[in-house]
Amino acid sequence: MSKQWLAAAALLPWATLAQSSTLSQNDDATEITIYSKVKQSATSALTPVEVITKADIERRQPRSLVDLLETLPGLQFGGQNGGIGQQTSLFVRGTNSNHILVLMNGRPMAQMVGANVDFSQLPVNNVERIEYIRGPRAAIYGSGAIGGVVNIITTSEVNDRQLSVTTGSNDYYAADISINQWVTDDTRLQLATGYRETRGYDVTSTNTENDRDGFDSKNLTFGVEHKLNQAWTWDANFNSWENNVDYDGFPDTSNSETYQFDTGLRYQGQQLTGQLNASYGEHELESWKKENSRNSATNTSTATTRFDGLVQYNYTKQNYVIFGVDWQQDRLLSKSKTVDWMSGQLVGYDLPDRDNTGIFTSIFHTWEPISFELTGRVDDNEQFGSHGIWQSALSLELSEQHRTTLSYGTAFKAPSFTDLHYLTGNPEPEKSESLELSLLGNYPLLDWQLNLYRNDIKGLLFNQTPTKKDNTDVIIKGVELVVKVSTGPIHHIASYEYTDAEDVKTAKQLSNRAKRKASWTGDMDVANINFFAQVLYVGDRETPDAISFASTYSPSYTIWNIGARYPLTQQLTLNGKINNLFDKDYQVVSGYDAPDMEFYVGADYRF
Repeated sequence: MSKQWLAAAALLPWATLAQSSTLSQNDDATEITIYSKVKQSATSALTPVEVITKADIERRQPRSLVDLLETLPGLQFGGQNGGIGQQTSLFVRGTNSNHILVLMNGRPMAQMVGANVDFSQLPVNNVERIEYIRGPRAAIYGSGAIGGVVNIITTSEVNDRQLSVTTGSNDYYAADISINQWVTDDTRLQLATGYRETRGYDVTSTNTENDRDGFDSKNLTFGVEHKLNQAWTWDANFNSWENNVDYDGFPDTSNSETYQFDTGLRYQGQQLTGQLNASYGEHELESWKKENSRNSATNTSTATTRFDGLVQYNYTKQNYVIFGVDWQQDRLLSKSKTVDWMSGQLVGYDLPDRDNTGIFTSIFHTWEPISFELTGRVDDNEQFGSHGIWQSALSLELSEQHRTTLSYGTAFKAPSFTDLHYLTGNPEPEKSESLELSLLGNYPLLDWQLNLYRNDIKGLLFNQTPTKKDNTDVIIKGVELVVKVSTGPIHHIASYEYTDAEDVKTAKQLSNRAKRKASWTGDMDVANINFFAQVLYVGDRETPDAISFASTYSPSYTIWNIGARYPLTQQLTLNGKINNLFDKDYQVVSGYDAPDMEFYVGADYRF
């Protein structure tokens, strides 16, 4: 009998317990802002939403956001070139890696201006909460939200002071300190900083570079919130991080620096809610060959400036109308340099700044047992002209425990600066139309949701060769089943998904997308000790060779992770985790070895 089946047999008693327990899942008390940019109950959203809380993050003990998000439904990290800190691409429901809009505290990140956000590079120690919508939400957010939206929240309203240290495999070390404190009844201050490093391992052991591919990162977060009076609140936040990565290829070394500042003013009345926000961020990525000087580095530096505001009027307790406007300027900074493939010399990019102004309005109304949402948006892009998109959803309460929702939406994605530099096809925005049917059941100890969706994308951009891009049309059809159940002291979250992302030109599955993925996570509290176990299955898929871009085959894999947390005292908690428990040899991307079995131990001290 295989190790995997022995482990499954050992865990089987978890599924036979019959005591009452509380599920860790979205309920009426869970509030989100990602759905309409204003606070509302997660259960009122007519789009599949997942929320990861601080408690969830502490239980999972992630080393990176990839580690934290990889089991969520609809997400596949199909471009993961090795371990911690190595380049990673995220695909949501089969869409491209830049089709997920990534927000920090509700504001778009500067890294998205040039390309997709690399989740392996983002710090996880300062994250208080993550909200994730799968499916398009462009009618609210504009360009980029074809596949979904992720909002990484670094602020918290809870008093907490914590020091954490961790060590583990491949000479991994991490130290983090965070202070979140209401210093008066009206003023909250937040400070968080952290450092982590690992010597790594040789991510491409088959080549001639017999070396370790390490990673180090440092980050800083500062925030302040002040209640001006009962109705008005002001907040400001600063987040920055710097990463250094060694990897195999040409070049083989990179340094990235990112910072983002955002501030906002919120009004909360009995029926009227409003907010004004401003943010500015920069992202710089330098890459060079280690044997050469840093003066030979390519440089991609981007910046984004954004102002937005909205007004929400609740004409009844459950029903509302929203009007919003936003302005965003994307810039490729003058220090950006790339390699001219004819001469081999560094040359500057020649791409202009561009502004985008968006206006949207949304109405949500409930006539029990029917709920209805209609949202329309118009964007005026300085480079690509005006685009109108809309989204609608109709939900029917079949009973107290069952609901079905039918939704339709359109979306678009303006090419990034990187796309425009290498594009050989028609430089037009990608456009999509999506249709989704959802069924869900909600019981005292069991929740389930079944989603069937189709997304047609016109003019999808893809890498044709290492230096050229082209476009094609894609039809994506998928099924998702998510089950959250409590059996005694065990909380289970299981999901299965099937994603058929077909290139219309070739009638083949898009590269790096597995058609099948499944996951299971179990949590159990015994004698004050929290245990968790996690299983991730990813099916086979085609992945392009990193050099020739020729299609290669990557077989399916199943990995197991386990961990535990024990409160030694009221202030001190010990934790440990093992990733890839059965030391599975696998590759997420062809040619790049995934980590072997890894262990981590650490401690959290609250003071």
